[in-house]
Amino acid sequence: MKIVVFHGPNMPLLGKVSVKAGARLTLDKLNKTLRKEAGAAGVELKIYQFYDEERILKTISRNRNEISGILINPGPLARTAFSLRELLGILQIPTVEVCVEEFPFSEETFSKSVIKDVVTARFIGAGAEPYLHGLNSLLK
Repeated sequence: MKIVVFHGPNMPLLGKVSVKAGARLTLDKLNKTLRKEAGAAGVELKIYQFYDEERILKTISRNRNEISGILINPGPLARTAFSLRELLGILQIPTVEVCVEEFPFSEETFSKSVIKDVVTARFIGAGAEPYLHGLNSLLK
């Protein structure tokens, strides 16, 4: 089983944002947590961080026959990612959308996500919580 994780724009700033929320979670710590969880389940995990939708589309398209599940936090791309929505609808790979609520406007962006109709599940929460819920839902 191979799961691909996509972090959208601004996730490299997670440490800066999480400090204001009283936590010390960085993107590196989040990735280590995800790798540990996937490793314990015997699952291969590939993690990417992109600033644009095009690179997400290319990565999914090129690897579509190897991917068992997608865990994605599109961030602000969620409101305009119609090409991603179409691709996920075509491929029908189990996909979970997550959102870290510490970012400004995250709840609004998550509620207006254009991919919400083509994903298997959606989680919003603090820190690593939505990612871990998302990963575990793909493992079931």
